[in-house]
Amino acid sequence: MRQQPHRPGLCVCLAILSGVAFAPTAEAEYATTDDGVRVYYDTMGAGVPIVIIAGGPGGSGNGLRYTHTLLQSCGRLVFLHNRGRGRSENVSDRPNAYTLENDLRDVEAVRRALGAERIIVYGHSYGSMVAMAYASRYSQHTLALITTAGVHGARVWQDRNIDGVKQFLRHHYPKRWLQIAELHDAGHLTSEPRLAAMFDELDALYLFDIESRERVIGQFTEYRDPKTVGFNRNVYHMMIGSDPEWTLDGTLRDVELLSELGNFTGPSLILGGRHDRICPPVNQVEIATALPNARLVFFEQSGHAPFFEEPLRFLRVVSDFLHEVVEQEPD
Repeated sequence: MRQQPHRPGLCVCLAILSGVAFAPTAEAEYATTDDGVRVYYDTMGAGVPIVIIAGGPGGSGNGLRYTHTLLQSCGRLVFLHNRGRGRSENVSDRPNAYTLENDLRDVEAVRRALGAERIIVYGHSYGSMVAMAYASRYSQHTLALITTAGVHGARVWQDRNIDGVKQFLRHHYPKRWLQIAELHDAGHLTSEPRLAAMFDELDALYLFDIESRERVIGQFTEYRDPKTVGFNRNVYHMMIGSDPEWTLDGTLRDVELLSELGNFTGPSLILGGRHDRICPPVNQVEIATALPNARLVFFEQSGHAPFFEEPLRFLRVVSDFLHEVVEQEPD
């Protein structure tokens, strides 16, 4: 059995979350995919690679360095920037540049570049789709699967995310909803800045405890790479559609993963926020039920981002799972 890294204790996590200096170093690399795209990733720590895939679609792994950095005691963290996101090559001029299949190519290219026979895949929100699809289709290269705030296909994205958010706004923010409806009826798309802002600027859609964003992000700002480009809306619009908060008709429109999750029989950890309005708990129950070897955990005081709202418990749950997985892996 290989020697395992020291597990982080609760006191260490508390100290870091309280602002004690912690300066992780990252190694930046590029991998080239089988279709010739340069994909950026940076790594921290040592051991089994844990490839971290961001949501959106349009975000990069840079955003998840806030809290996930502390998981480096469990293995080698790999913060992936899928094509067109972060520091990776922008291929927006290619037809169908941004698809789930191409994002899987990015993960596989990084695995090969790392020289790893098997990796752990972790995905948040849309990134969960990439992680689940990779585990299902590259099961021989997947040691374990972790998802947070997952979604398993276009149908639930439309019904529970897009339509669910519209229903929430209609009931809880009626004035804002009337403005949105009037603009949309007048021919404005939710991809246009004016309407997009009316969705993006509402923290209540994403967080159960709205104050948690500033409280936690304030402690972890130093872990972000300031040179990384932010959210790429071209990716978002190509994959979701030209009217993304109304109708899913982009390249994800026919993606349904639930039926293939049984292909991955390795250990899975499925995490969800009890108050998630974007990817609700029922998604996580369905994902965990479809996976043969899944552990399901809910965070009772969280919305779409438990790592912001309940960071200590998040770190404890994920690190315990990762250590169990790695300790069972033969040399």
